[in-house]
Amino acid sequence: MNKIIITVIAAVALATGIFFGTKKRTPDLSELAGFSFPEPEKLTDVALIDHNNEPLTAASFKDQWTFIYVGYTFCPDYCPATLSTLNRMDSLIKAENGAEASTLLVSVDPERDTPQHLKEYVKFFNADFTAATGTPEEIRKFADQVSAVYALPDDRTDPNYLVDHSSSVILINPDAAVQAIFTPPQEAGTMAKDFNLLVAHYNSR
Repeated sequence: MNKIIITVIAAVALATGIFFGTKKRTPDLSELAGFSFPEPEKLTDVALIDHNNEPLTAASFKDQWTFIYVGYTFCPDYCPATLSTLNRMDSLIKAENGAEASTLLVSVDPERDTPQHLKEYVKFFNADFTAATGTPEEIRKFADQVSAVYALPDDRTDPNYLVDHSSSVILINPDAAVQAIFTPPQEAGTMAKDFNLLVAHYNSR
């Protein structure tokens, strides 16, 4: 009888050890180059227009990962450089594990960045990239939610006016919430590594 009890206890202990040994561990985010929010806040009241003249709402971000860059197409330096980095990162992500993420440019310059112009601009960097614009009020509301800062000049009579803006990349998770922010300088390999870690962390919940 004692042998039977001992055998059962040993079997349970073995099974428990196997269970905990194979249980997925929550990935450690301490080595992230970017900043991940412990409690991501969901996007709300998004009312933009994408480059196909289709409405872009908070629901548009559900069930997918999305990298967002807030800038404008007439930007002479940071915007094209960052979109080029995001294009390289996109290739790395797909090559490493087949993961996918959308990339969206949100323009803060609706006077010059029409949907058609935005479409032509982003396709130069990546055929899958998308872009969006909207009214000044809706753009400001969206930018505030993703911690993007910008300032249009008061005098825009010069057609080549410049817009001051932050140059962070924002990552939205499949819950349509702001998951992480990557401040400059951004490097494609580092961001791809961070993305894979964040996806694993999200999936381990």
